[in-house]
Amino acid sequence: MILKEGGQFEDPTPGTHVARCFGLIDMGTQVHSWNNEQWQSRDLRIMWELPNEQMTGIYQPEKKGKPFAVSMVVKQSLHSSSKLRGFLESWRGKKFTKEELQAYDAKKLIGAPCLLTLIQAGQYINVDGVAPCGKLATCPPAVNKPIFFSLEPDEFNQDVFDSLGEKMKEKIKASPEYFKLTSPESEPEQPDAPSTPKQEQDDVPF
Repeated sequence: MILKEGGQFEDPTPGTHVARCFGLIDMGTQVHSWNNEQWQSRDLRIMWELPNEQMTGIYQPEKKGKPFAVSMVVKQSLHSSSKLRGFLESWRGKKFTKEELQAYDAKKLIGAPCLLTLIQAGQYINVDGVAPCGKLATCPPAVNKPIFFSLEPDEFNQDVFDSLGEKMKEKIKASPEYFKLTSPESEPEQPDAPSTPKQEQDDVPF
C-alpha cells in the first residue's frame, strides 16, 4: 500500500478526500517478504485521483494544478476473508450477493467515486479506508485518462503496458504471467484499441 517509489514526491494531506478510481493494473504474481517470511500473490494496483486536492508542483513543476493520485496494491481475491472483498464492500456500502460475485467484473471500478481515507505512516501516505460518497459529497468529473491493464490472454494490450511507468513495468515483467504471455511460444491476442471503460455513477458505484 505504499504510494511512493523513491525520490521526492508531493504528498496529499492525510484525512478523508473525495476520490475517483481511474486505473486498475494487474501486477501479476509478485514475491513479498516480511519478518523473514516470503510468499507470493497475484496482485492488483487500484489507482485514484483526488480532484479537490491539487498539486503545487514544488518538486515537479509540470504537475502544478493536477489532482493528486494515490494507489493501493491488494491480492486479487474475492474470498469472504480477503482484504479486497472487504474493501470493495465498504466502497459499495453493501455486501456482495452470491450472484454479484459470480459475475463480478473489476473494470466496473474505473470511474467509480468514493470517499478515500489517507493516513500518515512514517514517511509515507497510505490508503486506509473507503466509503461511498453518499448524498452529501459530490465527486467532480474525471481528470486522468482511465487506464485498465490485464495479464489475462484475452485482455492483454501491449500499448497499455508500454504507457505504464518504468518501475511498474519492471515489476510486471518479473511476473510469470507476463513471461508466459510474451515468450516466443505464446502469442496473446491484441484488442483493437486500449481499453477505456465507460465511466458511470450510480447509488451503488459498481
